[in-house]
Amino acid sequence: MRRFEALERRRVAEATMDAAIITALAAVSGSIVGGLASFATTYFTQRNQAHRDFLSRDVAHREELYSQFIKEATNLYADSLDKTLTNPATLIGMYSLIGRIRLIGSDKVLLAAEKVAETIVDSYSSPPIKFEEVYKVWREEHADPFKEFTEACRDERKLMLKLL
Repeated sequence: MRRFEALERRRVAEATMDAAIITALAAVSGSIVGGLASFATTYFTQRNQAHRDFLSRDVAHREELYSQFIKEATNLYADSLDKTLTNPATLIGMYSLIGRIRLIGSDKVLLAAEKVAETIVDSYSSPPIKFEEVYKVWREEHADPFKEFTEACRDERKLMLKLL
């Protein structure tokens, strides 16, 4: 009988110990899962925020570059209407901006910028024209040498803003 009582006490002790171990393991497992969930949430939130910040800076940088190009090209185009190209160095600023566009712009924007440059060089090659003639062409044909470029920039900007 003694032996039976000893075995019975041992079983009761093991059962009590098993319950304590299970409770402790459940608590540790819950803490690990909670910690990992918190870590994963923080990681993905920070990663998403960093990506959005990068895209925002990229959009702002492109806007600035394209604005510089429009300003430079507009000045050159206006100059080309009543003058011929006597100093090719005049075009360096515009071609420098096209090179920067080549680095970061889409193919559509780059092709449109190169087309603007070609229009300017062609205009410098043509004989000077008077303002009245330019106005007549713009009014009758709605000719805008920058339209394709600005539309390409706008499309690229819309696409990039969708990614934010």
